Amino acid sequence: MTQDTSTRSPLNPLPFAVWAVVLAIAGIELVLWAGAHGLVNWAGSAGWRAQALVAIGINPDLQGWMLEARQAPPEHLLRYLGFGFVHLGPLQAALVVVITAALGKYCAERLGSWRVLLLLALSQAMGGFAFGLIAQPGTWLIGGYPLIFALAGCYAGLIWISADDRGARIKALALVGVLLTGRLGLAAFVGGGADWVADLVACAAGYMLGQFLRPGLVARLRRV
Repeated sequence: MTQDTSTRSPLNPLPFAVWAVVLAIAGIELVLWAGAHGLVNWAGSAGWRAQALVAIGINPDLQGWMLEARQAPPEHLLRYLGFGFVHLGPLQAALVVVITAALGKYCAERLGSWRVLLLLALSQAMGGFAFGLIAQPGTWLIGGYPLIFALAGCYAGLIWISADDRGARIKALALVGVLLTGRLGLAAFVGGGADWVADLVACAAGYMLGQFLRPGLVARLRRV
């Protein structure tokens, strides 16, 4: 008896968390792109991307003020959760969407969507905070690279724990190694300030949080 596949979705099934992230990134980029190309006839639409950078980006001057004044206005705290959803252009956004869909599917299927959303939020915030500590005054951090590095760290950690095949573990580490090497090489040859710090911190945070958020945490703590 053959299985009826006529009702199957042509889309690769993705967990809720992955759909939420990629649709948010794609939707925001579509609006910014439309504004920049005159497809939206609202006042100031051509400058929406620059306005978004200032409104949601991480800035070391602003973070320094928050630390010195010991103040944390909610609108500024939201920057650490939102800067990864606004990009400098469609190519950057597309790259983040593709890698998020690939790595996020694996991570969310093993951790669950809500745990992955928490992991991404915390990892991105840690990366943004690290950038704010060491970046030069007047620089800005925006874009979803910390998100994909957080997923890469989580992916490598989950593979290392669950895979019995040594080859699978090596491939997972190789993937992270390629991403990190490419990111550091890009920073060395092209520049871009201290953005790479946010990516590396997010990767490390993704690895650690992926281990902490694995199902069965209470049982593991009881065995300690």
